[in-house]
Amino acid sequence: MIVEIKLFVNMDTQGNTYLVIDEDKNCCMIDPGSLKMKKIISYMKENDLNLTGILLTHGHYDHIIGIPDIIDYKKVPVYIGEKDIEFLYDSTLSLSLWYDLDFKLSKNVEVIGVNEGDKVCGLEVIATPGHSQGGVCYLNREEKFLFSGDTIFKMTYGRTDFPTGSLSALRESISKILKLDGDIVVYPGHGGETEIKEERVYHVFS
Repeated sequence: MIVEIKLFVNMDTQGNTYLVIDEDKNCCMIDPGSLKMKKIISYMKENDLNLTGILLTHGHYDHIIGIPDIIDYKKVPVYIGEKDIEFLYDSTLSLSLWYDLDFKLSKNVEVIGVNEGDKVCGLEVIATPGHSQGGVCYLNREEKFLFSGDTIFKMTYGRTDFPTGSLSALRESISKILKLDGDIVVYPGHGGETEIKEERVYHVFS
């Protein structure tokens, strides 16, 4: 059972990183998107949390650049949509080159590709391409929450003008998400949380 979802806002990228914590103090991390992950590492230490994995919603720099800091703290697998794996090693695809970062993940880090229907850290993978070709969301149907990355935000949605983006694919992905139970809480990659039923009002893709 999940007992807490802890949000950390990355001030350098204005993105959200989440810890999903269960009753046994195991946790997984969603989208470590800051060059400085000391605050979240300190939180895990202070609360005696056991990190079991890093889950990525997609491969853009503001969701992945904190991986090295976290791996230095504890070596855990990194999960990402199969079609976005190459983003971790290509600074043009990840957009990090646009910000003079030239981020490329070490080949020593264990990376596991995920696809529709896979289960990771108790979360179900939903394939949601559009913002990127391998974008995914992570869903807990029983406890009613979804990590949507940059597929859907409160009252808006992700851009499709980046490499491998596709508006038509995003339309299909949003339509899929909006068919989920209305009381599911959505935790996006940027901005505040929302609910599926609220987003049905704003999105013309449903």
